[in-house]
Amino acid sequence: MDGYVKARKGYMQHFMFGLFLVGFFVAFLFIYKPFGVAEMFDGCGGLRYAFHFLMLACILFLSFTMTHTLFYAFSVGKRMLWWQYALVCIAEIFIAALFAALYTWLFHRDTMDYIEAVPYCLKLFSLTLVFPFTFNILWLINEDNKDHIEQLKSAPAGDSVPIKFTDEHGRLKLIIDSAEILYLNARTNYVDIYYLEAGRVKQFALRNSMKSIEETVAGHGIVRCHRSFFVNPSHVKVLRKDKYGFVVAEFNIPDINPVPISKNYYEAIAELM
Repeated sequence: MDGYVKARKGYMQHFMFGLFLVGFFVAFLFIYKPFGVAEMFDGCGGLRYAFHFLMLACILFLSFTMTHTLFYAFSVGKRMLWWQYALVCIAEIFIAALFAALYTWLFHRDTMDYIEAVPYCLKLFSLTLVFPFTFNILWLINEDNKDHIEQLKSAPAGDSVPIKFTDEHGRLKLIIDSAEILYLNARTNYVDIYYLEAGRVKQFALRNSMKSIEETVAGHGIVRCHRSFFVNPSHVKVLRKDKYGFVVAEFNIPDINPVPISKNYYEAIAELM
């Protein structure tokens, strides 16, 4: 599954998601009382269940604010795969559960060790918060797709400008006119650049990351069409489905294999042809 997320600029979006997260948590615990949470806390310290789950909500909000602020500080504006961001979400849930386990242990020191409170709180937080975090991931994927489609639409398709390709150490390796580039294909630690030279198709293996290459070709009419491919739409003859039902781009140059087109980029690529 292709899908990228990007830490959005502006603290307000993160603050609003924090409120949504806590609101969902409070409502879920108040309505469903999962995993015997009412029996676990009602009457502890002479306090009602409502007080305890509000305290758990405060712990969640403070923990989320701390961890998400750190994430925002190091990741704002950067793109990552959805599963990488999902790992960040799992870490945030785990940290919140550790603080909640400390609170739980303080009221059950006579009957429960801290190490016993951790799995209970981890289960309570993870299975409750999976819904809002999943919603947030899907929303971020959708926002990134919309941003990328706007970039594709605004990318110049006809200008021929020399593009300087450097390796992972910043050393200049290749200079090609953007109009001569056919497509780019990522493989392990290399990016294969397919281009025209005196009417013949050439290939150059560049040791660099796809993310770095994306920054190099941005604004030159070379656009992402798949997780592992960039394509020059001016050389694409037709978009069609192959025998497996996947959309591919065929080139107007003979003997060039078609490249895959992800559904997220299909409409934007079609408009640039």
